[in-house]
Amino acid sequence: MGLLIVAGFIVVAAEVARRMSTPNAARPPASGLATGFTERIALPSGARVVSMSAVGDRLVVHVETQGGPSAAYVVDPRTGALVGTVEFPPGVTR
Repeated sequence: MGLLIVAGFIVVAAEVARRMSTPNAARPPASGLATGFTERIALPSGARVVSMSAVGDRLVVHVETQGGPSAAYVVDPRTGALVGTVEFPPGVTR
């Protein structure tokens, strides 16, 4: 009986360790991902996308506008939803 308890504890500990090392593996894919999705994110007039980077489980899109502030658009790549924006106004110092 003691051997069964020890074996069960080892199985539970191994499963917890596996899930902690890959937290998104247990998440089911978004329904839009299997069929594809189209998401339109409105940019200011004259803006252009400079670069895109994957950061964690988000996509960060660097956008520059003509004469205005640069911005980073944070997007959830599984759904295409805009999570937030970070603006970098010119001339502002900390």
